[in-house]
Amino acid sequence: MSIVAMKKLRLIAVRSQQEEILRELMLLGCVEISAPAEEPAEELRHLSRSSGGGAYRRRTEQSAILQALRQLDRYAPYKKGLLAPLPEVKLSTLLDESALKEDLAIAGKISSLDLEIRNIAAQESRERATIEAMKPWMDMDQPLEQRGTLNTELMYGSLPVITTVEAAEAALGDLPADITEIHQDGGMRYVAVVHWKGIQEEVSSALRGVGFSQIAMSGISGTPAENTGNANASLKELAARKEVAIAELAAQAPHRQALQLGADTLGTCIAREENAEKLLNSNSTFYFEGWLTAPDEAKLEEILSKYSCAWETEEPDPGHPEEIPVKLRNNNLTRPYNLVTEMYSLPSYNGLDPNPFIMPFFALFFGIMFADMAYGLILLAAGLLVTYKAKPKGGMKNIAGLLIECGITTFVLGFLTGGFFGDVVTVIGGWFGKDWHIVPHLGALHLGGVTINLPLNLMEGNNPLYVLIGAVALGFIHLVVGIGIGVYLKARDGQLLDGILNDLCWLVILAGVGLMALGKGTVVLWIGVGMMVLGAVLTGKGFGRVTGIFSAVYNGATGWLGDLLSYSRLMALMLAGSVIASVFNQLGSLGNTKGPTVGGTILFIIVFCIGHTLNFGLNIIGCFVHTLRLQYLEFFGKWYRDGGRPFRPLTIKTKFVDIIEEE
Repeated sequence: MSIVAMKKLRLIAVRSQQEEILRELMLLGCVEISAPAEEPAEELRHLSRSSGGGAYRRRTEQSAILQALRQLDRYAPYKKGLLAPLPEVKLSTLLDESALKEDLAIAGKISSLDLEIRNIAAQESRERATIEAMKPWMDMDQPLEQRGTLNTELMYGSLPVITTVEAAEAALGDLPADITEIHQDGGMRYVAVVHWKGIQEEVSSALRGVGFSQIAMSGISGTPAENTGNANASLKELAARKEVAIAELAAQAPHRQALQLGADTLGTCIAREENAEKLLNSNSTFYFEGWLTAPDEAKLEEILSKYSCAWETEEPDPGHPEEIPVKLRNNNLTRPYNLVTEMYSLPSYNGLDPNPFIMPFFALFFGIMFADMAYGLILLAAGLLVTYKAKPKGGMKNIAGLLIECGITTFVLGFLTGGFFGDVVTVIGGWFGKDWHIVPHLGALHLGGVTINLPLNLMEGNNPLYVLIGAVALGFIHLVVGIGIGVYLKARDGQLLDGILNDLCWLVILAGVGLMALGKGTVVLWIGVGMMVLGAVLTGKGFGRVTGIFSAVYNGATGWLGDLLSYSRLMALMLAGSVIASVFNQLGSLGNTKGPTVGGTILFIIVFCIGHTLNFGLNIIGCFVHTLRLQYLEFFGKWYRDGGRPFRPLTIKTKFVDIIEEE
C-alpha cells in the first residue's frame, strides 16, 4: 500500500565509460537522472554541463524517419488488424544502431520522391489553371502575345452578362476604340478591346463604369488553342511522371518495419542523449545526481561494480516530499487503477498508494450502477480480447484491465438483480404466454422484519428503497475506510491526537446517533461531541478556538450528510439503466403482443439493437464518471495527499515494436 521507496543517488565515473554506464542504466530502468542545479554546490563548480547537440541531431533523424513513414502510409497504406499486436524484436536488435544509416537513406529517398510528387501536383494545378483560363478565348485564333499594331493596342477583359456590348460601346463615347465579344460563359462576357495607342487609361476608366475588368495576358504566347493543347500534353507527361514516382515510393513499402524499428532505436538514443545533457563533466570524469528506487539498489550495485565509478545513496528529506518522485507499487489487480489515479494526481511521497483502496470500491460501485449480466459479459469479453489479442502496454493495458474487473462486478450484480439486457428474457417469454427468468429464485434475505428476495427485481415493491439504503450503508463504509486511512497517516506523522479528535470524532458521533435511535442511551454521542470540541480547542488559536467549534459542527454535519447522500447515485443509475433497458424491450415487442410474428420479431431486433447500444454507451460513460466522482470527492477528500511528481527513469520506450526478453 505504501509508495515505492526512493533514495537520492550521486555518481561520479570515468568519462570514457559514460556511454556504457548510461546504456546499462537504461536497461536497468530504475534510475532517474536529475537536471543539474542552476547554482551547483561549491565542490561541483569546476564541472561543466554537456554542450549537448546529440539529442537534437537524433531527434532530427527520428523526425525524418517518422515523416517518411507517414508518406509511405499515404501512398502504400498498410492494413493492420484492429487488435493486431506489435511486432516483437530482441532487445539487442533494438539497440543495434548499425542499420540506422541505411534507414536514414531510405527515409531520405522516400521524402525526395514525396517532394517530387508534390512538385508534379503543383505543376498539374498550374496547367489546369491555364486550361481554365483559356476556355473563354478558344474561339479566338489570334496569338495572345500580339497586343496591337503600329498605331493600336489590344486589351482583354470581362463584363457582367447584364452589360451588353452596345452599352459598353455607348460608355466609350467618342473614344477611338472598338469592343468585340469573344465568349459568354455563365454570368460573364469576355471581350477584346482595340484602341489607339496612348489612351488605355481613358478607355479603362470609361468601361469601368459598366463593370469592365481587365484580364492580364502577360507572359503567354500562342493562340488559346495552342496553349490548351500544350497544357493537355504537359498534363499527360506529368501524370506519367507522377505515376512512376508514386510506384517507386510505394515500392519502398517492404522497408516499413525496418523504418519503424529505426525510429524506436533512435528513441533509445534520444533518451540517452537527453540524459547525457544533464551530466556535469570534467576532462576525465562525469557526475550526476538523481533518484533510485530503493528495492533495486542491489541490482544497481551489481551493474556498477563493473565500472570505474564511485556512488552513494541517501534517504530523501521527509520535510520536502514535493521534491521526491513517486512510483506506485502495483500488482495485476491494482495496476489498472493507475488510470484513475493519474487522471486525478499522483499521491505525494508522504502519502499512500491509493490503488489498493480504490480497486474494491471502484469495481463494486461501477458494477452496482451497471448491474446487467449481458453488459458485464460484453465488458469482460472486450477486456479479454484486447488483452490477449493486442497484447497492449501502458495506458491501453490499464483500460483493458479495468474493463475486465468492472465487467466481472457488473455481471455478478446483474446476476443478483436478474438483469440480462434488462428484462428481455421475461419479455420474450410473454410472447408465448410464459413467465421466463434467466436467473432462478436464489432464496431470501431476512433483515429484521424485511424480506428481500433474490434476484432482486428493481421493478417490484420497495426494492429500489432497499437498494438506496444499501447504497448509503456502503457509502458509509467507504467514508469510514477513508477516515481510517487519514487517521493512520496522521499517526504515522506523529499527529495521532489530531487524527483522533478531528477525524475519528465524527465516527463516534454517528455511532452515538445510531445507539440513541435504538434507545441505548446518549453516552457515546456525548463522548464524540466532547472529542470534537476538544479538537477544535486544541488546534485553534485565540478566539478561533470558539469559532472553530461552530465551524466543526457545521462543516462536519453538512459534509457528512452531503457525502452520504452522494452515494444515492448508485441506486439512481442502477434503476435508470434497468428502466431504460426495459422500456426498449417493451417498445420492440409491440408487434408481438398477440404472439410472435415475422414483422414483430424484425421490429424487436431493430429496436433491441439500437436501444441497447444507446443504453450501453450512456451507462458506461455515466457509471465511469459517477464512480470517479465518489472516489475523487467523497473518498479522497477524507485522506488523500496529492501533488506527487511522477518518477521518470532512464528506460527503454518503444512505439512500433515490443521487446522479447532475452536470456
